[in-house]
Amino acid sequence: MKVENNKLIYAAYGSNLLKERLMVYIQGGVFQNREYEGCTDKTPPEDLGWQYVPYRLYFAKHSLRWNNGGVAFLSCEQESDPEHYAVVRLWKISESQFEDINKQEGIWYNTILHIGKKDGFEIKTFTGCWTHELHKPCEEYLNIIKAGLKETTNWDDKKIDDYISKSFNFKQKKNDYI
Repeated sequence: MKVENNKLIYAAYGSNLLKERLMVYIQGGVFQNREYEGCTDKTPPEDLGWQYVPYRLYFAKHSLRWNNGGVAFLSCEQESDPEHYAVVRLWKISESQFEDINKQEGIWYNTILHIGKKDGFEIKTFTGCWTHELHKPCEEYLNIIKAGLKETTNWDDKKIDDYISKSFNFKQKKNDYI
């Protein structure tokens, strides 16, 4: 097995499931009327498919970019119930691209999750521990995630809606979705 130096697998779970969205983070450009600088390394990512991970998808914070709705995060603690595991799309990218994407995502994504390995490459993603600030996303943002899920998994609309609806049932201690 050939090991490529400075490569890892980025596990995308929100709007970066959609290739068009991720490519703006990598190569720069405009997405949803917002301009992105892109990564220093503009090499296109390699799509390695998708898998479930033992973390739960949830929405939190209030994003002005997304009509004051919540944005996607993965739980910072592992999920014990496989029924609530999150879907991630696996993108092989350089370590510098991972760092540049994380910077473009912003300060809310301040926790790195080390998910495991695949074909000798570390799988990781970034998230934030904001379960105390749960907030439903706007429809526009959800539609991008749904398009990314369709592109990633080829699921039908009902299966995608069922998957997304699980994230709205997120409860942790005293916090419920609002």
